[in-house]
Amino acid sequence: MRKILRTIKLLIATIGFGVMQVSAQTVFGVRVGGTYSSMAQKVEGTYRSGARCGFSVAGLADIHVYKRWSFRPEVAFVNEGGSFLSDYAVEGARNLYNKCNYYSIQIPLDAAYNFVINNIHLGIYFGPSLNFSLFGRMNTENQHVDINFGDTKSTDLKSFDLGVNLGVHVDYKQCFFAISNVFGTLDRRAMKGEGESSLYQNNVMFSLGYMFR
Repeated sequence: MRKILRTIKLLIATIGFGVMQVSAQTVFGVRVGGTYSSMAQKVEGTYRSGARCGFSVAGLADIHVYKRWSFRPEVAFVNEGGSFLSDYAVEGARNLYNKCNYYSIQIPLDAAYNFVINNIHLGIYFGPSLNFSLFGRMNTENQHVDINFGDTKSTDLKSFDLGVNLGVHVDYKQCFFAISNVFGTLDRRAMKGEGESSLYQNNVMFSLGYMFR
């Protein structure tokens, strides 16, 4: 019984020490910036994309893992969208030009490699990005409607996207500048007409931030 109690105490102490170590090596921050969003598709053998400008606001953490490596998760509120064509594969039909403007919660889960040059911290990060779309509007030549994410109408989009995030950040003291690009990997069309291609959401973000060191 005493051996069991000792083992439990040792386990609790080890876990507590690990939590303290992670807490001591975790830095939190915030950032705000602009986005250049586009919806990419392939029309008649040619890739094309329609873009728009938006914004992004986020909270993040930098958790030291090993030597120059850290884990850099983030929760962001993003204004994204773009434009795309539909009905282009229907013979005799007029192409519909659709503009999307919507808001999402984006959660990048990045691994970062960091190094220092003359007191300036540089980092390269990459990883998956989870995107949960919330609400927005779609404008066509004929109508202006709300996007019902998860429904299956031609004016709706799928509510979830899995992206690949690539970025760099430059830190000086508590402030930093970052550029990142999220490439969507899932088709966002809720309903695809005959012969129509898949539609992908891409975002380039330019951010200024502050780390609470």
